[in-house]
Amino acid sequence: MRARYPTEPSIDEALTRRLRKRGQTVSYSSPTLDHVGERLAKFLGSQAEGPVAIRNLQRLTGGASKEQFVFDLDWVRDGEQRVGDRMVLRCEPAASIVETSRRREFELMRFGGSLMPVPPVYWLDEDGSMMGMPSLVSGFVTGTQKPAQVSSNVSGMGIHFPADYRAALAPQYVRYMVALHQAEIPADGLPSFVRPAAGTTEASELLVNWWARIWAEDLYEEAPIATITEHWLRRNAPVLDRASVVHGDFRTGNFLFDEASRSITAVLDWELGYIGDRHGDLGWVITDLYITREAGVPYHCGLFAGTDDLVEQYEAAGGLPIDRKKLAWHKIFCTWKQLVLSLGCALRAGDGRTHQDVLLTWLSGGGYVLSESLRRLLEEHG
Repeated sequence: MRARYPTEPSIDEALTRRLRKRGQTVSYSSPTLDHVGERLAKFLGSQAEGPVAIRNLQRLTGGASKEQFVFDLDWVRDGEQRVGDRMVLRCEPAASIVETSRRREFELMRFGGSLMPVPPVYWLDEDGSMMGMPSLVSGFVTGTQKPAQVSSNVSGMGIHFPADYRAALAPQYVRYMVALHQAEIPADGLPSFVRPAAGTTEASELLVNWWARIWAEDLYEEAPIATITEHWLRRNAPVLDRASVVHGDFRTGNFLFDEASRSITAVLDWELGYIGDRHGDLGWVITDLYITREAGVPYHCGLFAGTDDLVEQYEAAGGLPIDRKKLAWHKIFCTWKQLVLSLGCALRAGDGRTHQDVLLTWLSGGGYVLSESLRRLLEEHG
């Protein structure tokens, strides 16, 4: 697989670790809070500059990939005694719909935190030697994913924002996306990431290899549309004009906002990020999976009245120009990635190896709708 689908070293490491766990893990059992608390106390005691006390440890609901816990921490920071800082422990379960690197996520959150509201990250157990599974600890940020009166589906799907919310949130949303894509990456920044060369198709090829490898390792049965799409993506791989940091999952459900002020308080879930083409973040937003409707009008992520609206707001916020042909390629790529996640990863991880087995099995049903989306997109752009 490594020879057939060359990927970034840190991604290869995460995918290889996944296969090793798959061979060792028979079934999932949820760790007790006492067990988590004991490991966490030992871990933080080895990392913090003074004594630590952990209180009110609880499981955090939500999320389709990682096990999360919330707790209050008494600790010393920069010589100052702090009491009751709310923290989040984010752990890798035995299997997940997305198997990623906690190191990459940690680095991206630190990078993004200088550009937009992101929970601060404090400690990393990269290989799980302390926590029993790769983990990171971040600060807890308050906020909500959706207006109080609005219903939604799981994983941010179906969240629609009324007009007054759109007017407040959409400009912030695109401003933060633009800031991320325009940010210069220091020479020593994001050391776990490969920087694809501008003027080449390297960025596109790395992306396709990443998800083609996952599909090859996770599929239960062949889906011809997945193979046809992979070949189309390779034949039409776009040339990168500028390397940007790409969040990889920049959509509703992955940002929090304050209900009263309508201000975004946190951008979450950085685990799928990479360095590549800015069109990737916009392509994810405009996939069919995140369409909502109001008076018959389709909205992307409940915020933008069509692709033109998103692109116009992005460019008006100072974003680099958006090439519609490249955007179309990334929409097809992102829809294909969603197919891989649903018909491959969700079923494989949900087979008795995760805390979210029911949810992931349910999500897998969307793969057939995504197959039809891909058929229509390839017919349109083929």
